[in-house]
Amino acid sequence: MPNTSGDAYGASSVANALRTLVYLRGQGSVRVTDVSDHLGVARSTAHRLLSTLRAHGFVEQEPGGRRYRPGPALAGLARTGRDERDLIRVARPQLEWLRDATAETTNLLVLAGPDSFFLDGVESSQQLRVAQRTGDHVPAYATAGGKALLSELSPEALRMRYPTGLAPLTPATLPDVDALAADLAACRRRGYALNLDESVTDVQGIGVGIRDRLGNCVAAVTIAAPSTRLGRARAARLAPLVRQAAERITAGL
Repeated sequence: MPNTSGDAYGASSVANALRTLVYLRGQGSVRVTDVSDHLGVARSTAHRLLSTLRAHGFVEQEPGGRRYRPGPALAGLARTGRDERDLIRVARPQLEWLRDATAETTNLLVLAGPDSFFLDGVESSQQLRVAQRTGDHVPAYATAGGKALLSELSPEALRMRYPTGLAPLTPATLPDVDALAADLAACRRRGYALNLDESVTDVQGIGVGIRDRLGNCVAAVTIAAPSTRLGRARAARLAPLVRQAAERITAGL
């Protein structure tokens, strides 16, 4: 006679996880005790459940660590075609403004699993320019916008996103997840992400995250330029403009 106790336990855990996510979406943020009371389970069980969801990026802890809010993986699942159209509508004027302010190509990206997906872009009018890549999927660890989004993930969620490591796109692509984690820490400290020839040789970029009304990082805005025209020094000068565009899109959402 087959033993179904393990199956029953697994089904119960999945059901509790789904109920937690639905509850969290409705509340905006919750404490361990809130989830415990809502599910009718022990606080240790609720804590273990939230920790598992956090490791996979479905929830994240607010500063201070007592409350949990929806994470980037949950935001990605909730995003619909209409959401993306609304995001493009709000972002397009800022992409155009940023293109004019920097004279460089601008892009709007979201996370799609391990990749960045280019939702929209506005191309520079300079003779030597980077083409916009709307519709392309590129590994997120090799784009400035992807890094801006990955920097919001917990270390556990980051490693789970790349269980087999990082495939090189150019000689400058980061070699492994440890190097990526260090790069993302530097991104958080300075307030913007950099792509230095990491997805395409001789192309560099700057990326800043865009947040929704709950504070979740749901997209990123970037500028992309030939390496001969960007570099770290100019990137530092242009980063406040990229941040300003991101803040305006956030306000529009």
